[in-house]
Amino acid sequence: MAMDVVINLLIFVHIVAFVAGGSNSVVGPVIGSRMATATPELRAGYFGVTTALGQVGKAAMATLLITGPLILFLKYGGLDGASVWFWAKMALVVVMLTSIIYGGIQSKKSFAGDVAAGQRAGLAHRVTGLAFLGVLLTAVLAFN
Repeated sequence: MAMDVVINLLIFVHIVAFVAGGSNSVVGPVIGSRMATATPELRAGYFGVTTALGQVGKAAMATLLITGPLILFLKYGGLDGASVWFWAKMALVVVMLTSIIYGGIQSKKSFAGDVAAGQRAGLAHRVTGLAFLGVLLTAVLAFN
């Protein structure tokens, strides 16, 4: 019974982190699409917002990377029986991490005035958003 409470609390924290990190997947493309053509003053404001969201996203991703394996092992006993949907979800998590890192690098270049980097950052944010939706879908298919 006590373990069930721990597992449920871990699932709750995991979902909260998913929502917090996912907000970047929604807001990032909106900001990224405006960054490329923004004035230096607006770019500074956008960069401040993306920096704050990035910190939330990093904390959320760290939380997800800790709570996910804990839930997997405490609730399911490990990777035995992991479905193809689970592995698809893991592949999409890798896509998300890669596009988040790439997008962050490009956003910093964009802030310095590199218009092409701003466009690349916007594309990376869109890829992250699509991967986020894929992670959500494959998680439902893997654990339902």
